[in-house]
Amino acid sequence: MTKDYYSILELFPTCSQAEIQKKYFSLAKVLHPDVTGDIPNNRERFKDVNEAYSILASTEKRREYDESLKSGNVTTKSASMFREKNKQTAALAFKEAKNAIRGGMFEQAIVLLKSAVKNDSSVAAYHSWYGFSLAMANSNLHEARDECKKAVQMEFYDPNFRANLGLVYFRAGLKKQAITHFKSTLKWDPENKLARKYIDILNQADNREQGPIDKIISFFKKHS
Repeated sequence: MTKDYYSILELFPTCSQAEIQKKYFSLAKVLHPDVTGDIPNNRERFKDVNEAYSILASTEKRREYDESLKSGNVTTKSASMFREKNKQTAALAFKEAKNAIRGGMFEQAIVLLKSAVKNDSSVAAYHSWYGFSLAMANSNLHEARDECKKAVQMEFYDPNFRANLGLVYFRAGLKKQAITHFKSTLKWDPENKLARKYIDILNQADNREQGPIDKIISFFKKHS
């Protein structure tokens, strides 16, 4: 279990380097054996304070320590505070991203949703709409596919996530895969606007590609 160095120094994870130094010297003054004498509890506390300061006073060591707290494998009070702060940051970024998407500002949405995924990767919607935005901006369709797939795996019953994955395949020119996912979407949500819109687009494209003879053959195939 990782020690809670912030709690040892009686500080919040958002404290500045100056606050860390000030608090360390304040505690060291009252805990030093020359001041308090050789008291076992104080001796252990002084040792922990020095250890905490050695980590948090170093920019690189503090960064690595903070990352360990954010990983989700640590159950200290500071780790919980970090994760709660990250969740709030992600939720705010997602809210702003949805507004950007509604305004057609997909590049802006990409930046916001990338931040949301980084701060809280446990929310399927962040992955799905990040992939959607990448697809709409024609930016890194491989990443867009992976993000949308991840969302479907996390919450397979959400039709919007399936529709977003279909959109990625549509933007990549993979019609069969796109139709498969759009039809899957409509099984879960027959009124899904995105799936209906793009299935209509794909059907119209197929009709334009067919000549008169092709249409006759298709008709007899369907009705034979």
